[in-house]
Amino acid sequence: MDCENLAKCKFFAFIRTSKTGQAAAGGFTLKYCKGELRDSCVRKKVSKALGGPQYVPDNLLPNGYPLAGTNDAEWPDMVRALVRGPI
Repeated sequence: MDCENLAKCKFFAFIRTSKTGQAAAGGFTLKYCKGELRDSCVRKKVSKALGGPQYVPDNLLPNGYPLAGTNDAEWPDMVRALVRGPI
C-alpha cells in the first residue's frame, strides 16, 4: 500500500520528475513511500505535527536527513526540533 501523502509529497514529486532524484533517492521511494517504512517517514510526521505538507522542507528526506548536497540551515527551528527529537 502506498503512503496516503504520496499525491501531495514534494519529495516524491522530485523523485518522479528528476533524473538526479531518481538516481539519488529511488530507494527511499521503495522503502518509505511504498514499503515497510511508510509509517516511519519523518516527512509525514513533520507534516502531521505542523498541520500540512506545505510546512515540510523540500530537501527533507524521509529518514530525517537533508538531501545530499544540501543542509538544514534554512529549515525553521520547529522543523529541526521535530526532526532531532521524538516525533
